[in-house]
Amino acid sequence: MTAHTKIVEGEPLEWHLVDSIRIYGAFEVLASGAVALVDVPGFGDANKTRTRRTQEYLKTAEVVILVADIKRAADDQAMRDYFVKFLRRMIRIDGSMESLMVVLTGADVRINEDQLHHLDSKQRHVIQQMYQEIDRLSDNLDQQKKEVDTLYIEFGNLVAQMDGAVAMSEIMGRIQCNKTMTDRTARQLQLTKAAKDTYVAHQRSAHVRDVFLQIYHQVYHNINKQNPTREPPPLLLFCIGSMDFDQLMGTNNRHRAPLVFTNPEDTGIPKFRRHIHDFGCRNALSDIKAHVHSSTLLCEEIESFFLSARQDLRLTTYENAARGFADGLKDTVDEIRKNLGGKMDKIINELENALKLQAEKAAKRSIDIIKTLGENYRWHSYRALMRRGGEWGSVDLNEDLVQGMLDGAVSSLWHNFFTEFIRSELQSLVEAVSHKVDMAILSIKNRAQRMTTIAPRINNACNLIHPWDMINPAREAYLSAILSMQKEFCGSFKGLLREELADNYHAMASESGPGMFQRMKGLNEKQFSPENAQELYARLVNQVMTAIRIARNKGEAALDEALGRLYSSIERSLVCVQGNDQISKAQRGKMQKFLEEECNKPLAEVMTITGQNMPMLH
Repeated sequence: MTAHTKIVEGEPLEWHLVDSIRIYGAFEVLASGAVALVDVPGFGDANKTRTRRTQEYLKTAEVVILVADIKRAADDQAMRDYFVKFLRRMIRIDGSMESLMVVLTGADVRINEDQLHHLDSKQRHVIQQMYQEIDRLSDNLDQQKKEVDTLYIEFGNLVAQMDGAVAMSEIMGRIQCNKTMTDRTARQLQLTKAAKDTYVAHQRSAHVRDVFLQIYHQVYHNINKQNPTREPPPLLLFCIGSMDFDQLMGTNNRHRAPLVFTNPEDTGIPKFRRHIHDFGCRNALSDIKAHVHSSTLLCEEIESFFLSARQDLRLTTYENAARGFADGLKDTVDEIRKNLGGKMDKIINELENALKLQAEKAAKRSIDIIKTLGENYRWHSYRALMRRGGEWGSVDLNEDLVQGMLDGAVSSLWHNFFTEFIRSELQSLVEAVSHKVDMAILSIKNRAQRMTTIAPRINNACNLIHPWDMINPAREAYLSAILSMQKEFCGSFKGLLREELADNYHAMASESGPGMFQRMKGLNEKQFSPENAQELYARLVNQVMTAIRIARNKGEAALDEALGRLYSSIERSLVCVQGNDQISKAQRGKMQKFLEEECNKPLAEVMTITGQNMPMLH
């Protein structure tokens, strides 16, 4: 832990009492080493600095876990509104919803079934039967306790009379028998009550889960209006009871009895831990597979070099034919990419036009928002808001000024383009290119069969070229570039607007003396005059579109690089079969044997292991 002060000229003094805390422990859930958990304040925090820090983490986090109290989750309107707002942002960032999960805490807080108004007749009948069983066991327990008390009285009378040893022994036996029955009944009663509490808790969890999923479906379909019948991706939701889990596992020193659950699995914690653990293992295995893939490509290229390091002047005809197939492949792939590029250009232009339309509307509204702000706040509150970059307490001026910019056609265009179109089209591109490459390789292979001198070598070289494995990483890099752009944007124009207005905020915060309030309002109203506002919002749209095109260029560059490696591999292995035979046949054989034994076989074994384990992680 460290404490320090940070002094910035012209800025309010910030004193960080705690900079960071590191916690060490034998946490099995983090055993993979591929997962880091970061606890952030969340959105809606009164301290806007903490909110901005949360937004910064969102830009780099692979998965965001939204934590909420299960007691408020379904019925609290503020919580529902917050969830809707958060979902809109996350769906805009990652419409596949692979980067979001919801955790509802407090599932182990006991609740009366009368508070669950959503229960149907069947569920109420089950609970009623449980109550009847509880009443029956309670009555039996009371009766058995009375019988034990009566037997003790009889035993006491016999002791007082100093007589009846046989009778006393018989009564003691009956007492022991009744006590055993009493203990058994008390245990059955305890288990029945626990079963009832667990059942009620599960019904509450199921209800809250249904409410959240209904909200999620509504938000998703409101955004994805172009495909109203399309089912949204699954949303991971866990209901957990950590206090009962700690008690059941013996990690809580207070040693109280669990309130609701008697089985650790019912608390939801084990399932949640397995999910995080498996996520880390999948990431670790994915990284291993990526490294193995790179190593495999290197080995294949080295082996291709050995195959081509020989010279035969009779092969010129073959080389010309093979080069024709290779050039035809390049032309076909270029045409496929050109068609995809045209589709992408069309949608990006539609998105840009829709954004410009919404930006014009927001620009027209902005002056009214600014004037209303000046009318509703006194000078000291107005200045405090400006000094804090437009965000103070419950007021978020930047959010108000960009409200609606992602509504309307923008919302569905954005979602469909980044979530569905790019993913499906890139998948189709990789499949189409791989198919064309396989066809070209087959044509070259068939042509080589006419020449027995190279046919075996070409057959072997064909087996070493795996187009899907060479192109698919570029697809993943493309999607990663797009997702990084979306996370940087964070589903809102607010951050971009705050940066654009930084100088304006600073100028107003510097005002002092008589008439400062009017001058601050004047500066703001000038900034959001019709002409200036239109220019300001147009710049916001340009920044977003520039970021989109930069991300696309990164993805295209990844495809260019992957296809370049693929074409080079085909050229070296299948086309240019003549070379300077500077490596002796014996030496070449030794090198190939070394590659096979020391590289290819171990790499294949690792790939087999990772391939077998990946499907097991759910």
